[in-house]
Amino acid sequence: MRKLLSSLLVLALLLALLPVSALAEESNVWDAVGPAPTQDSSSNVWGVYDPNAAPPATNSGAETPAAPESSAQQSQGKVTEVNNEEGKLPTATQGVLVDSAYSMPYAVKVDRTNQIITIFSASSAGVYNVIEKQFICSTGTSKNKTPEGVFTLPDTTRKEWRYFKTYNTYVRYAVHIEGNYFFHSLLYSRPDLSTMSRTSYRKLGTPASHGCIRMLDEDVKWMAENCAAGTKVFIMDCQKNSELNKSLRPPKK
Repeated sequence: MRKLLSSLLVLALLLALLPVSALAEESNVWDAVGPAPTQDSSSNVWGVYDPNAAPPATNSGAETPAAPESSAQQSQGKVTEVNNEEGKLPTATQGVLVDSAYSMPYAVKVDRTNQIITIFSASSAGVYNVIEKQFICSTGTSKNKTPEGVFTLPDTTRKEWRYFKTYNTYVRYAVHIEGNYFFHSLLYSRPDLSTMSRTSYRKLGTPASHGCIRMLDEDVKWMAENCAAGTKVFIMDCQKNSELNKSLRPPKK
């Protein structure tokens, strides 16, 4: 009995010396009444699959070769056309026109045909045709199409995690478009990176959603941080460009 009491006393003393944070349960859930938990860039769930990441440095003394640029990187800064031949669909990389008073840094084009999002900056007032970013995505299926048209991103709260009750699923960095339509990450069964849906990953580049626009986590995170309320979003069909779609797809897994 004395040995048991002694053991319990030692355990109590050890627990008293531990910091409170060591006993707190870690949570990935966005706190609805407080700020989003901060995460450094190393938490990027897709970073390990980046085919363009430079190889690690070695001690051989030889200079590390630069990683080759992807098609998306090569297109950055490219000025594209804004005019279109009558009766033809626009090209996948064709820019968009807005009112000359529009002064947001970017305009977003969602190409439902090729499942590509292009972020444009302006070459002149009202002419957004300089490619800044291109992302692969999944828009709605034929039964649940992502709506076509021009939209303005509303001033709604953007959270690290959002729960879609209708589908009992979690997404990250949801950017509201209109109604029940969002840009958002791939799907998770819980607010935990280890529960990512592999099916939603494999289907990127093909229509697969209920109308929202799915993206890689880091891509929609960039959009949530850089495309503020007031940004114009153009959702349309374009000329087929299989090569561009293929070049932007993530590695198979």
